[in-house]
Amino acid sequence: MKRHFNSNAFTLLEITIVTAVLLVLMGTAVSLISPASSKGKARDNKRLSDVSTLDRAVNEYKLDYGQYPGQESFLYTSDTLPAGSPNIYSAVSGWIPVDLSDYIPKYPADPVNDATYRYEYIQNTAGYEISTRLEQLTGEASSDGGNDPAKYELGINLLLISP
Repeated sequence: MKRHFNSNAFTLLEITIVTAVLLVLMGTAVSLISPASSKGKARDNKRLSDVSTLDRAVNEYKLDYGQYPGQESFLYTSDTLPAGSPNIYSAVSGWIPVDLSDYIPKYPADPVNDATYRYEYIQNTAGYEISTRLEQLTGEASSDGGNDPAKYELGINLLLISP
């Protein structure tokens, strides 16, 4: 009996080598792209945008009313709902129980919004500070001029919230 071999076919060894090379390339690509890192950067970009929006609203409120919103020297956090507030997002009475509905459609809240990742706001006669912890864009936090290198701080007096 005579066997005919098709010279156009691949051997099992060739298929195994190609599969191994493809797996190595895919692993390298996934580690370079890193979906977790990308999601962290996206959350950080939202945080930076949110604190900028809140900063603008606080300044506009000050221009209209001659004082910063909220109780003096009281630390407001986006993960805590004050008594009597309907929800943390309410522009009328959100996590800072002051009506900012003329300046923002709703109060921003951190994408994670827990004890670690949240927005903080405090004010006194010397100014105000808004802060947030960043996941990936930590260079922004260390170069903002505030007293906490782990948090991105924005405002007039960046020494109000202790590290």
